[in-house]
Amino acid sequence: MTAFKDLGLSPAIQQALDELGFEEPTPIQEKAIPELLAGRDVIGQAQTGTGKTAAFGLPLLQYVDPDNDEVQAVVLTPTRELCIQVTQALRAYAEHLDVEIVAVFGGAPIRSQQSQLRAGAQVVVGTVGRMMDLISRHSLVLTAARYVVLDEADEMLDLGFIEDVEKILRLCPAGRQTALFSATMPPPIKKLAEGYMYDPVTIRITPKTLTVDAIQQAYIVVPERDKPQRLVDLLKAEEPEQAIIFTRTKLGAARLERKLRDRGLNVKALHGDLSQGARDGVMIAFKDHRLRLLVATDIAARGLDVEHVTHVINYDVPNSSETYVHRIGRTGRVGRTGRAVTFVTPDQRDEIARIERDVNTTIGEWESAEERLEHAPRPRRRRRRRAAARAAGPERHDGPGDGARESVKLFVNRGERSGIDAEDLRWALREGAVLPEEAIHDVRVLHRFSFVEVDAAEAERTVEFLDGTKLKGKEIRLEIAKR
Repeated sequence: MTAFKDLGLSPAIQQALDELGFEEPTPIQEKAIPELLAGRDVIGQAQTGTGKTAAFGLPLLQYVDPDNDEVQAVVLTPTRELCIQVTQALRAYAEHLDVEIVAVFGGAPIRSQQSQLRAGAQVVVGTVGRMMDLISRHSLVLTAARYVVLDEADEMLDLGFIEDVEKILRLCPAGRQTALFSATMPPPIKKLAEGYMYDPVTIRITPKTLTVDAIQQAYIVVPERDKPQRLVDLLKAEEPEQAIIFTRTKLGAARLERKLRDRGLNVKALHGDLSQGARDGVMIAFKDHRLRLLVATDIAARGLDVEHVTHVINYDVPNSSETYVHRIGRTGRVGRTGRAVTFVTPDQRDEIARIERDVNTTIGEWESAEERLEHAPRPRRRRRRRAAARAAGPERHDGPGDGARESVKLFVNRGERSGIDAEDLRWALREGAVLPEEAIHDVRVLHRFSFVEVDAAEAERTVEFLDGTKLKGKEIRLEIAKR
């Protein structure tokens, strides 16, 4: 097994790694660090969480000359959050180096950042927009920046920053060393690499197994001009408890928010043009269930982990199968079944086939559900087998002499507000879960949700049969209630 000490890092950097408890490099670090230390351009295709900051950051720090106060290395990031994260990591790795690392990003006073740059900085980590601003003010000079990193390049593409990235690259020396890291490699990123990198070494780290087993997937073919109204219709039909609607760009997210609001829906957008305070407010409202519908870009939704997201809607087709899995993985959490619906225009039908092939899944065309429990799994053979078991098994008694049978309370996410009453739930338990009347002990319908009590022996099977099915055209969620 390779250790960090075998990679050729300087004693000062190795000391910092020892103090941080770093012993064995991750696959991307093991492959990328030697190539970068050798001065080669590197394309690293790896997802977040694989250790790519150290993969490009350790060779960067080894490259920098502490006696030269010029900006010698720059790291471009798509967001301020990533900028801060990378800066913190680099400063930790440089604990025993006399190297100044400055972070520049929007949402913070530009004069303070100008002052830091004037004081001398060998490494600058920054968002694209703020770097362009500082360059235009002649506060950031890149004539000596011979080590350039593009971190999460595909997200820069999604945010519309690629033209500015190219401008920044053109301001750096022609003989620079360039590292590009990206989870996916859409065509514009490949073109960027071809135009601005010299004979790069490509390192691919296989992503974790793509799995969408717990998610019901469907697609809708709809012309571009009809998408807003089709989305409104879909939301009315599906009535999600909470839904994230993904768009490809921040401009698209802002436009869609306005269109949905114009149609009377309470929705907010989460994208890179919002201030940090506004973004935090939207995320907190969504996490606290005060907001039911969220329109978001992929980058803005990072770090958003909400257990009760019942639906993910791909308003725009994701640019890769990995992004598709990442998006729809926002639903189907903690053992729940989620729903994912993808809009495709008529000329994008092949995209569905590509995703099916890459992810090894099946995505059917979306169907409207008007009847109760239309999708309830009620195979005839199961019903016959259940009836036979009841006939052959011991007689159930619920008389006073037998004492109370053990029961389990189940939580149902629908109540009076959804037009559901006690008899509807009893019908669902009898017909959908094939329970005998004597196994149903209590049904209590409240305004927003309900509770039902069933025989303990039937509880898990009832959840299995009914969770994610439809009652009166509305999806219901069942889970064993916490005591």
